[in-house]
Parts: sequence; C-alpha cells; structure tokens
Amino acid sequence: MKGRFSKDRLTRLALDMKRGDKGAAEKLYSELVGKTFGFCVSRVRHRHQAEDLTQEIFLKVVDGIQSFDPKLGVFSVWFWQLARNTLTDHYRRAKDLSFSDVSETRIEMAFLDDPEPRTEQNFERERLNDFLKSLPEEDQELFRLHYLADLSYREISKILNKSEGSLRVSVSRLKEKIRKHLK
Repeated sequence: MKGRFSKDRLTRLALDMKRGDKGAAEKLYSELVGKTFGFCVSRVRHRHQAEDLTQEIFLKVVDGIQSFDPKLGVFSVWFWQLARNTLTDHYRRAKDLSFSDVSETRIEMAFLDDPEPRTEQNFERERLNDFLKSLPEEDQELFRLHYLADLSYREISKILNKSEGSLRVSVSRLKEKIRKHLK
C-alpha cells in the first residue's frame, strides 16, 4: 500500500490483522494494552473495571477490524475513538443503574480493589488524580489522550476535531496547571 499512512507501524499491523494475521493481532495488543489500561483506569479509577473495559475494547477491535479503512486515517485514531466510545457507553450503562445498584457496586468495589501499600508515590498519584478530577472534562480528556495514551497532536486533533495549534496551547496550559498544583 502506497500513501502517507503506509509507514505507520500500527496501521500496517492493523491491515495485517484485517487479512487474518494472528501474529499482527498479538503485536497490536501488546503494543496498546498498557496504554489502554492506563487510559481506562484514569477514567473509572477501579482496577477491575479498567481491566474489563480494556478487554471489551480489544474485543471490539477484533470484531470491528474489517471496518478500519486506512484511506480515512491511521489506525491509532480509529482505535482511540473506539476506546473513547466504549468508555462513553460504559458511563451511559452506569447511569441506567438504580440507586441501590450503584450503592452496592460502590461498596463491593471498595472491598474488592487490591489495597496498594501506602508510599509517597501513591500519595502523589492520588493527589494528582484528585486534582485532575477537579479540572473541566475537556482538560481531563486532553490529559488522558496526550499523557496516558501518548497520542500525537495530529492524532488528538482528529479525535477531538480541534486544530493542532490550539491543542498545543491547551496542553501547555494544562501542564502549567499541573506544575503549579504539584508545587
């Protein structure tokens, strides 16, 4: 395949996967699973839920890989849009729960989550997470896409439908907010 997207490693792997190459599917998974889990855990804040969502995302990739069209863009944009949509669906389903279901779920999660030893790094991470939750949703999403998913400005601009220049300014402002908070 010739064209501007032909050199993108993830896109090549996705095309190979689309043709039935299981090795390519495994490479895509190993390349993206850590970032995907980090992306999910930053949204749901529960390890088990994030693991389930990560698995759901990759199942959707397997089921939907035939709809990936490299003429429309690189695989990473397609993938992260699918991940965002999966999380959006997760929250929509959560809103449909009754009050008693939500209460039970929260109680169960409090007891099921693996307790981490309290270290300075954990306190710092909690402090940052609490601060991030206080930011507008747009800043939180930008943080997840840029820092956790490690997407380029070009990829983020396609997902969020914003110019690369405005994203650079937004990331710079976000970085400054975080830096001031952590001082």
